[in-house]
Amino acid sequence: MSLFEKLGIVTNIWTKRVEDGDRFEDLVRQFGDHGFKDMEVREGDYLRNSEFGALIGEIEAAMRRYTDEQWKAICDAIWGGGQDPAVTTEDSSLFARVSAFVEQARDVTLSYAMSHAWLSSPEDLEVDTQQVIQAKKLAYLLCPASARLRIVGLAPTGEIDPQAAVANVERYRSLLPNCPMVFAVENSGQPATFTLDLAVQGGALLTYDEANTYRDDGTTLNPPEAFWSAVKMEDLTSVHFKQRTAAGVLSQVDDGFVDFAAMGRRLVAGDYRGDLLLENAPTDQPLEDAVSSRAYLLSLL
Repeated sequence: MSLFEKLGIVTNIWTKRVEDGDRFEDLVRQFGDHGFKDMEVREGDYLRNSEFGALIGEIEAAMRRYTDEQWKAICDAIWGGGQDPAVTTEDSSLFARVSAFVEQARDVTLSYAMSHAWLSSPEDLEVDTQQVIQAKKLAYLLCPASARLRIVGLAPTGEIDPQAAVANVERYRSLLPNCPMVFAVENSGQPATFTLDLAVQGGALLTYDEANTYRDDGTTLNPPEAFWSAVKMEDLTSVHFKQRTAAGVLSQVDDGFVDFAAMGRRLVAGDYRGDLLLENAPTDQPLEDAVSSRAYLLSLL
């Protein structure tokens, strides 16, 4: 199989469709039927304001009624085709709805991504800890067999503190130890080499988005060559594909600042084993955009 035939998606490409009333569950099935089997559920208003977002809110409220061990057992049972006896009568209908979603999502691999300020010391350690535990529980529910939580760094309220950032990553990794998962951070507003170094020091993996290294004028936070010279493939869990030009992020992957052919050659040469995820700018035709983007990428290798 060609590298780009394994392409998946980040669900924020569905923003306009979800805001126009498409059901999140139906989009999961539709994109899965077209070969996009890896899907990263990306937090955002588009998700929380949807019917599926309301379900997530109910799930998060229910989490508080179960121990960590009970939560793991419930998630494992749902994906195993049953219902754990720990589920209370109060929550039985909720988890029946979750089970219905699981049946639609069995042939895809779902991960979870949230924005979170991790580059400096938290203002409230307990609140910070509980936010990450909640996200990890949701990530585990979405895919117990291969759970992953990705954190996208929000702009810190104060100065970036590399030592605090590494300590945060180490702490986040240690939370909810009974629910094993990949923990990753993404390069966003900082140079990718800087984020990579913090991730490696903290024992986390990196989600890499080369478009995030480019400014609108085509200059870079750091040259991509510097990143590819520094990174080991085993330190990557996901590579995102979106194109940026002077006009901003495009709705389809095409020619622009990011050299996808060079990226593909590097990934093939390094025997990269993680996922590849499209993150186009949202439009009202995200499936057509995704299919066209895949065809463009396939033409490069």
